[in-house]
Amino acid sequence: MDRKDGNDAHNEKAALIIAIILTATWTLGIGIIFYIYPESARQLSYDQNLTALIAVGLFLPLILIWIAALLSRSLYAMRNESIAMRKSIEKINKTLAVQIVEESETRDRWIQSKLAQIAAHMKQTDSHVSELADQALEDRGQARPPRNTTALSRGAEGRRDKAQPDLPLPKDQTISDEPITIRELIKALNFPNDAKDTEGFQVLQRAFNDHNTSQLLYSAQDVLTMLSEDGIYTDDLRIDKPAPTAWRSFAKGARGKEIAGLGMVRDRTALALAKSRLKNDSVFRETVLGFLTQFDTILTEFEKAAEDSELTQMGKTRSAVAFMLLGRLSGAFDER
Repeated sequence: MDRKDGNDAHNEKAALIIAIILTATWTLGIGIIFYIYPESARQLSYDQNLTALIAVGLFLPLILIWIAALLSRSLYAMRNESIAMRKSIEKINKTLAVQIVEESETRDRWIQSKLAQIAAHMKQTDSHVSELADQALEDRGQARPPRNTTALSRGAEGRRDKAQPDLPLPKDQTISDEPITIRELIKALNFPNDAKDTEGFQVLQRAFNDHNTSQLLYSAQDVLTMLSEDGIYTDDLRIDKPAPTAWRSFAKGARGKEIAGLGMVRDRTALALAKSRLKNDSVFRETVLGFLTQFDTILTEFEKAAEDSELTQMGKTRSAVAFMLLGRLSGAFDER
């Protein structure tokens, strides 16, 4: 019981005590009067009308006193009930407020969870749509296998760095000296899939013995190895496949919005790791710079001979994915 309830109980008792005291006082006063004036009491017994009037006058105050006491008690009881009801209502309101907050937080968490699921499904859908689009192009005959025509022009060798000596590579008599073809260049840029990829190793050996592509492949190999040291594997990266027109525009020297599609690397973790290493590792930075320059040089020649489908397949290779990742970090694809 709180202080207010104690005061109410005390007031109820006080009203009852006051009523008793007033009743006793009034009764005692009337008794004293009749004791002092006994003759008046005898006269009242003979006059009935006067007796009734005096009785009313004597007992009416007592009735009023007790009516006031009972009303006071009833008022206190009603007040206590009102206070108790108000407390109950406040408690219910607090309970409802807590429930509303909890339900709101639960609903927010549920909505966030659903949004995350929707985003994940959208990513999967985008990936499936892209795969279906590629498959549709292949079914329609627009993505034909790479041709066995020469990938690079004869003039490309003349434009290589004169200060760079020829690499002392062992000459394998089984390796043809014919210029590398488009199909072979694409396969070489992707590197062998595993130790059982015999054809991949043969093509790679031919590419390493070709002056036009050997420097690029050595740089690409170094870059891919360094990226793997930080847990970055091009096969795992999420990249929006650029249109062939973007590759052609870049090869022809265009910059800005025309080639922005080459920088659509979505993997934030890979971007952050590679950016940190570019900033802190000078060897990696120099290797990347050489790789980007050599890839640009080869792409300039490859674009002249390649069809759109062949540019698209080249863009899927591990070397091209590394070029898109590192080119974005170097600002080569910025919309400026």
